[in-house]
Amino acid sequence: MRKLVFGAALLAVAFVGCSAFISASLSAARDAKAATFSERFAPALKSAPTSG
Repeated sequence: MRKLVFGAALLAVAFVGCSAFISASLSAARDAKAATFSERFAPALKSAPTSG
């Protein structure tokens, strides 16, 4: 009986965690703006070695 209670509690905690993660992911995706090419690759272009 104790195993059943702990299993149910663990399942409830896992469900709440997954639900919160999915909700946060969806809201972040909704609020994110589309980045332009230069905004997306600016850090990589700054650190790229230049020949000269």
